Amino acid sequence: MRGRLLAVVVLVACSHPRPEPAPPPRPATSCEAAADGMVGLLVSGQSEKPPEDAVDKLRVLITTRCKEDRWTTEAQACLSKMKTADDANTCGTLLTEDQQAALVKAQEKPAP
Repeated sequence: MRGRLLAVVVLVACSHPRPEPAPPPRPATSCEAAADGMVGLLVSGQSEKPPEDAVDKLRVLITTRCKEDRWTTEAQACLSKMKTADDANTCGTLLTEDQQAALVKAQEKPAP
């Protein structure tokens, strides 16, 4: 009798599918991080540090365009890690032409 009970327990235990492992966490990205990466690269190439209010306005502008134009997570991650002009060129290919145009147009608008 004990053998039959053990066999039933083993069969029941083996009949349940194993739960699938949780997917790996997605990299933490955000439009704010993308803006920080873009502004950081821009500022690092300047011999004199630009005024903080100008840097903040640019950061807000980029963050706004990113959110409103729905930049992909991949683009956000790439832009947040930029260190060189080559990085910028590579990351730029992750934005659509419309997204790039909207960013350029927003930068060209005179400040209120």
